Amino acid sequence: MASDWSMPRRGEACAACGRAFEGGQPVSVYLYEAAESYARRDFCETCQPPAEPAWLGAWKTRRPVEGRKAPALDRETLLKIFEQLDAAAAAETVQFRFVLALLLWRKRVLKLEGTSSDGPTEVWDFSGPADRKYQITRPDLDETQLEQLSDQLEALLAGKSDAALPAELAAPGEDPS
Repeated sequence: MASDWSMPRRGEACAACGRAFEGGQPVSVYLYEAAESYARRDFCETCQPPAEPAWLGAWKTRRPVEGRKAPALDRETLLKIFEQLDAAAAAETVQFRFVLALLLWRKRVLKLEGTSSDGPTEVWDFSGPADRKYQITRPDLDETQLEQLSDQLEALLAGKSDAALPAELAAPGEDPS
């Protein structure tokens, strides 16, 4: 198991075809376990990752446009949302929480302590501020689900009020979609 919890930096080109990424281009990101840390491989829309080794996590993003500054990320708010989803059982919400955990890990709010298996279920153990401990179930996600979750997270980060978020985040009596 890798012991270094720092998230690797984004790639400048597709890991499969080697074509350089352009600003605004959609990118699929896959996280792999490496000997002493974690490896990140970025792929363009037309390339797929190899079947082996198996990836630990995946998400979709867009290559930043040069000269355009990304909006500030409110880490406290994202952590509160993450914690609100702790008792959620709905599959959509478990998936959303997993992607949110990856984002919080990348932003160094959470630290990956290790992984374990409970039968077919893989559990990721994170620690957070004030030595809080979190156990996150790693859901099986296909490409369509990853794209939907990425869109939800982007909408949340952009502050869009019409974003389709998990029901647990909607105000009482409010339709989450």
